[in-house]
Amino acid sequence: MSIQHDGKGHVIIGEAALSLALSEREISIESLIAELGFMARAGGSNARLTEISEATSWLRSFHEPEQAFRHVPYL
Repeated sequence: MSIQHDGKGHVIIGEAALSLALSEREISIESLIAELGFMARAGGSNARLTEISEATSWLRSFHEPEQAFRHVPYL
C-alpha cells in the first residue's frame, strides 16, 4: 500500500494539519512530521500506526526533491 494509491495517507496528513491549524501552529513538512510522531506516540490500531508511518516516510521524501518526484509521478 502506498500513499499515492489509496488516499488514506492524505487523510492522516490532513488530520495532522488540522491539529496544527487549530492550535495556531505553523504548518510545514517538519511540523507535520512532528505532529504525526505525536499522533503515533498517542497510540491507536495497527492500521492507523501504519498509515502514520507511511505518511511520515512520504513527507520525509520531500527533503530530497528528486526522490519525491520519483515516488509521486503526477507532480
